[in-house]
Parts: sequence; structure tokens; C-alpha cells
Amino acid sequence: MNFIEQIKTWLFEPDPDTDDPIEDPDNGYQRDYQTENSVEGINAFIIVAKPVHSEEVEKLCKYIKQGRAVLLNFEKMVPEDKQRMIDFLSGVVMAKDGTIAKIYQNVYICAARNIGIVEK
Repeated sequence: MNFIEQIKTWLFEPDPDTDDPIEDPDNGYQRDYQTENSVEGINAFIIVAKPVHSEEVEKLCKYIKQGRAVLLNFEKMVPEDKQRMIDFLSGVVMAKDGTIAKIYQNVYICAARNIGIVEK
């Protein structure tokens, strides 16, 4: 256990759901994911989603309506469904006085009014 991991154990109670790192087969490395319940006191989370079907839009809209930021990776979606989902999410984001921005090819971020997006 290195020094930083030791400090984490002093500051935060370990969450039994997130103790084991998850191997990402696409990139060949391990990532340690946090869940919304893993660290108490944190209420700002970015939801990372890789939608495949347009039916997933309802769940994503719920996150935006809750005031969370949603990072969307559309690489596995067909272009017609991707455009339809972006149009629908744009309406939800505008209703919340938020922002939707293209970050990279097929990668977008949606955020409600309480989360700012700054491009540099």
C-alpha cells in the first residue's frame, strides 16, 4: 500500500462495492470506479454513459433533471439514433437552462444550469 492509498483509508471508509478495480478490456488497464454512494459528502458527479439504443434517453434525462452532468460517448450508436438523442437531450438541457457541448467526435457533455462548462 503506497502513501496515497494509506491516506485514502484514513479519510474514507472503504466501500465494499468499489474495493476491487475493474479491468477495462478495451484499454488493457484497471480503473477504480466510484459510485454515487462511495464517498459521503460529494454531491457533484459526472455520469459517463455510452448509449447504444435510443431507449436509454429517459434515464439520461433523469440525471440532467437532477442537476448532474452527463458525459455521452456515442461511438456505438448509429448516426440517425445519435442525432435524435442529441436533439431530445438538447430540449431537456435547454429546459433546465443548461448547456450541451461537443467535446470530441461522438463525445458530448450535457449539464444543467448549476454546472458550468468552460472551453479553453
